[in-house]
Amino acid sequence: MNAHLHYLDSSVVLAWILEGRSVLEPLSGQAAVASSRLLWIEVSRAIHRALQTNRVSPAFATEARHNFERFAAGVGSIRLNDTVLRRAEGPFPLVTRTLDALHLASAEAWLAATEPAAGPETLALWTLDERMNYCAAQLGFATPLLG
Repeated sequence: MNAHLHYLDSSVVLAWILEGRSVLEPLSGQAAVASSRLLWIEVSRAIHRALQTNRVSPAFATEARHNFERFAAGVGSIRLNDTVLRRAEGPFPLVTRTLDALHLASAEAWLAATEPAAGPETLALWTLDERMNYCAAQLGFATPLLG
């Protein structure tokens, strides 16, 4: 994979935090890792939901929050600005849910701001969502978790 920018969808972070899956292991030591500000919202809500539905204990939820805070300190936060919001309103190559469109638009905005002359293949989009993986691949992003 030639990508050197790594965009995280919430699904991979939640799989690591709530399920203990090692999906983020390949990113160890990578400097350019970012996500939309949505990541913080989705992770927080998922932990709250898991606690409220007795899927996890209060101790587990507290540990999950602390683990995420430590992890997120090394993740760049992409603002949901007008450029991102306008792009998310538009069409994508495949049918795309709203939050996925916001993530994809955030990834595109980050790439344009960081590597304006680079092609989309320089960004790897990390998601466990099959539909989002296919859409990201159609946009030209590297999709390390596709398949």
